[in-house]
Amino acid sequence: MADRLKIRFMTVIWGSRYIEEFVLVSLPSYLAPGNLPYVAAETDLEVVIMTSRDSVHKFTEKPIFDRLRTLCPVRYIFIDDLITTGNYGVTLTLAYARGILDAGAEQTNTNFVFMNADFVLADGSLKTLVGKLRDGERCVMAPSLRVVSETALPPLKRAYDASTETLAMPPRSMVRLSFDNLHPTVIGKTISQNFITCQNHNQIYWQVDDDTLLGRYHLIFMLAIKPEVPMGPINSYCDYGFVPELVPSGQFTIIDDSDDFFMLEVQPASQERQFLHCGTSTPHEIANELAGWTTNEHRRFATRDVVFRSGEASARLDEVRGQARDYVEELHRLMPAQALDHVEHFYWMFGMQAWKSLKFSGTPEPWVLPPEVRVGNEPEPPQGESLTETSISPESMAGPEPEPEHPRPQPRRQITLSYLYLELINFVRMRAGQIPNVPLWHYLWLDSQLVQWWLEKINTPLQGRNLLVCEKANPLRTTLPHLAAFENTIEPDNFVNPDGELADLKGVTTTGLYDSIFVMIRRANVMQTRKILESLEPMAKPGGSIAVFIQHENSETDPSNFSLELAQYTDEVLPRHWLGYRLDARFAGGLTKRRLRLIERSLFRHLWPSSHRRLPFLAAAVILWPAVAAMTAINNWRLHDKLESCPPYCSSALLSMTKTARSQPGAIQG
Repeated sequence: MADRLKIRFMTVIWGSRYIEEFVLVSLPSYLAPGNLPYVAAETDLEVVIMTSRDSVHKFTEKPIFDRLRTLCPVRYIFIDDLITTGNYGVTLTLAYARGILDAGAEQTNTNFVFMNADFVLADGSLKTLVGKLRDGERCVMAPSLRVVSETALPPLKRAYDASTETLAMPPRSMVRLSFDNLHPTVIGKTISQNFITCQNHNQIYWQVDDDTLLGRYHLIFMLAIKPEVPMGPINSYCDYGFVPELVPSGQFTIIDDSDDFFMLEVQPASQERQFLHCGTSTPHEIANELAGWTTNEHRRFATRDVVFRSGEASARLDEVRGQARDYVEELHRLMPAQALDHVEHFYWMFGMQAWKSLKFSGTPEPWVLPPEVRVGNEPEPPQGESLTETSISPESMAGPEPEPEHPRPQPRRQITLSYLYLELINFVRMRAGQIPNVPLWHYLWLDSQLVQWWLEKINTPLQGRNLLVCEKANPLRTTLPHLAAFENTIEPDNFVNPDGELADLKGVTTTGLYDSIFVMIRRANVMQTRKILESLEPMAKPGGSIAVFIQHENSETDPSNFSLELAQYTDEVLPRHWLGYRLDARFAGGLTKRRLRLIERSLFRHLWPSSHRRLPFLAAAVILWPAVAAMTAINNWRLHDKLESCPPYCSSALLSMTKTARSQPGAIQG
């Protein structure tokens, strides 16, 4: 017994809804045979739950806790004095600290295992952890992979075995489920694609293939710590400060293969969506962002690869490892050599100020601070900060500009200046053409360049099998077949029924596979993109491509910023199996384009005067329009080689997805 490890397994949770979700998914995964049952058999295990006093009965009344108590002692530590609404990070840090301090003189003889309540473990994960602790590791770090709770929870709940009260899912199966339900923020931090990016790159990912994702983690979870020294006053968040404070030698290891340990993190799709935007981030931008908050420990953690895989090791893994190494080394070269100190990190100081404001607002001083909080010189809360949400306005319901009715045929003797004027207008319209064949001065020229880029990308459109998915009323339905040979043309409505569900494709699906598929989606239907693409995936050849052209018609009249909106729809645009595609995105739009088009529209309103008294306005419009057209041409040419960057007020986007040879879409989860 003297050689048995002493382990305290700690989790922090309170509130009925969170306890219910914890009981349905997280706790059953901890009770899988290779997790807590193994730990209880091999070590001296104690489970400690940090919660509020009024939450204890919610745990004790759950039958699954009877099973937990048969494995090991279960104890509760109350944290009512730490709980606030809206500052979870400070409460979590202080609660974990209380759980460590509760061990008293046994702190340095105890292996503390931390487990957030929204983590779900693959079977065998804790068995791997015990092996690391037996090897004498003082600090074991482990990555989590964030998934969308709305789509990931249903298949997780279906995996629950009521007879054993466990969720025993093998690592590769849980990784596959995670890949099919990745959180938009994970997609935004995947720099091997340029469709979406994130303002906070605390983790960075690279696609390897549809079965493999590689990550580098500046911010990684402290899974287990055996302190070298007792805990002192808290001076930073747990994921910033526990490691250097409790293990001053700097010793740490990272469990870097999901086959050995896998932990998914369940979060709502809306979590941190405000940090997403379309386009990509440069190494300089990411380095500047990281330099603002990373400590020495963060930079050391990011030197190690983490591999998530749902199948056998990929032949490309070594190549991508090299890309990740070079990229992170470049980031660190671009960052100042001196990292931030974890002690009283500004995130922690501001967080504590916010926590105190929430906790003690309206209470007279002196405040009774919890014993874990360091009392000292504390900065004033930041002035002038405001948190705002992007206002998403509904799309303008206005249709395209009405075409003027062609005048009725008049006898030759009645030809007038008005008739000649209308003929001139029609001539100009005819010369303007239709997307994607419009002249440089046309307001849709940049949007047309996206389609032209795709046509060049498929290289030999007349030799492959091509499929066009486009509405009947869209001009592309007429113009694209003149530029590429499409064997079939079908409508998007064939894929989605009025209830928004996938429709029966009988009579629509064609025989054979396509080299190229072009899908035109109007902005109003962008939320149906994923469902349409998942119907089309089986029709694309390995190595073939699917292009999605999202057009925001009359975008200049919409006050909302579609560049921000489109980023919010990431999980409704990309197919679940996007890891198996090489993604290449292009964007058109911008403030200048928008303003010039608004001026042009205002001029067009004067081209058909309602009375003789408005003729001066007509003359002014005719004189000014060539100037506006010239400025539009200049702006179009200025931006024609910058389509990879997403401008504000995006008017259209084109996402090209090339299917890798190993990509075989599986069953849709959830």
